[in-house]
Amino acid sequence: MNALSVDPRQVEAFAAHLEKSGRVQPFDFCSLGEGFIYPGRNQPGALDYFFFACAHQFGFWTLAGNRWAAPMVARLDGRALKGSDFLWRACTRAAQKDPLIFDPASLAARSNHSLSELFRDDSGANPLPLWPEHLALLRGYARWFADRATTPAEVVRRIHAAPKPLFALLALLAEIPGYAEDPLQKKAMLLAIALENRPEHFLHVADPGSAVPIIDYHLQRSALRTGLVRVDDPALRAKLEARVLLSAPEESRVRAATYAAIATLIARSGLSAAAVDWFFFQNRTRCPETTEPDCAACPVAPFCARETRLFQPVFRTTAY
Repeated sequence: MNALSVDPRQVEAFAAHLEKSGRVQPFDFCSLGEGFIYPGRNQPGALDYFFFACAHQFGFWTLAGNRWAAPMVARLDGRALKGSDFLWRACTRAAQKDPLIFDPASLAARSNHSLSELFRDDSGANPLPLWPEHLALLRGYARWFADRATTPAEVVRRIHAAPKPLFALLALLAEIPGYAEDPLQKKAMLLAIALENRPEHFLHVADPGSAVPIIDYHLQRSALRTGLVRVDDPALRAKLEARVLLSAPEESRVRAATYAAIATLIARSGLSAAAVDWFFFQNRTRCPETTEPDCAACPVAPFCARETRLFQPVFRTTAY
């Protein structure tokens, strides 16, 4: 028995829904919370900001023993923000004070304490659950750019000279600490869609076929609960329902099956990876981690498998 399988009927149902809705569009990484969560349009330093911040979109949850405990939530500038929004806002705050803060040379010159202070919440603490891992990737990221005497702006100039700019960007990011650790390139593709869809359009994509799915833990939870990915192994199902730590091979199988399902959905629907990703990212609020799903508000409720006891893989990684 295979541990997991992609359900082609669910893929078809999702594709038909997304095609018909007419409202599935990429996010612009600006208009929602402009100037608070994300930098305002044409803000100086925005390119360096996105290269840095996308590399740190991972690990926003806590463990209690061997079980998932809670999402990371911290107050920043008077608002309670979940992990991803907290990190975006912390970086936006820093860039508003110093537009050059995320230049790799500027990062390299800062002390560990100074770097931690960038993520200080309203209580004065750095709440990131995996701060040592963030710091290690940050130092490696700054060294990579220093060793090559280059910058994110120069990287973008170089990849635009290639016949397939998106392919060239993903290939280059596969060398850079913060992006290189993930063979499925979640954070690399997140950066690509941010650069492409921002109002400044930092990235001009001539090769949309080079796009890959963006597989984070919210999307895995959606895929499992809606039945896009079926869990055929009772032992694995029990672990997912209990929200206990998975082994690396178990996590890899869940994520690989989700990747296959979303890749097929992108191809079948004709929508971009960015549009499909934003649909699922929005849906996380209707099918959350800590409260019962709001099925009545969910646009895919008519064909959802409603496997609401299933949960994303509980696995510590810097990939997502």
